[in-house]
Amino acid sequence: MAKIAGVTEIAVAIAILASIGSAPAQQAQTSLPEVTVTAPPNAKPEWLTPRSGMWGKLRVEEDRWPEIPCNTSRMNTAGAKCQEGSKVTGAQAVGHCTIVHPLTSAVIGRFAVEADVLVFDPHLVTASQAGRNGKCTIWTGYEHLPDDFRDMNQVARRGVGWRNFVPGNGRSGAQSTIEFNDGSNSCLALERLGPPWQGGFVWVMHATVCQAGTMPISQADINAVIGALKIDTYDPDGNLAARR
Repeated sequence: MAKIAGVTEIAVAIAILASIGSAPAQQAQTSLPEVTVTAPPNAKPEWLTPRSGMWGKLRVEEDRWPEIPCNTSRMNTAGAKCQEGSKVTGAQAVGHCTIVHPLTSAVIGRFAVEADVLVFDPHLVTASQAGRNGKCTIWTGYEHLPDDFRDMNQVARRGVGWRNFVPGNGRSGAQSTIEFNDGSNSCLALERLGPPWQGGFVWVMHATVCQAGTMPISQADINAVIGALKIDTYDPDGNLAARR
């Protein structure tokens, strides 16, 4: 009987030790919270989200936009390649509101320039009852500067070393700029706001300006480039008003 009792006591001791050793593991298991991580499908960065104020596709896609004769483009310059994007409209427009979106690629002086402009005719008159551009206007377009600049066009999408963002004041004639590099070229991306109209603007231009080397691109350079890009606000499509 003593031998049986001894075996029993050893078995009880082993059971107690096993229960003591397993207690922390059990406590650790029961104390861990359940965590579920769900990645949003096809998430896009904030700077690719749709922009308010206008309806339509605003993203510049050079490989999909048809090439047009530059004498039919609402923005052009000498020796340019001209393309046309989809028309858009003002989200708060009353009556007719057609905003065109031409793209111009050219060499201006020592600069390789790619520029697009959203532009409409504020004095358009057509035969229809809704033939005037009532409450039509163009907003600044880029709501998340400076990040929006990275998706401006094919040049900006290759850009690295983004730096020196200078914001505009949001008023007519103002501009926002940021510097970057495209390979060995030094570049600048910009937004320039056109004449005021109905709380917005008659046109808004976006452009990349690049040159070989590291020489800074000055404000005088920017003004010369924009001055060479002729923007035509007159809409010839069904317009009864005389060209101004």
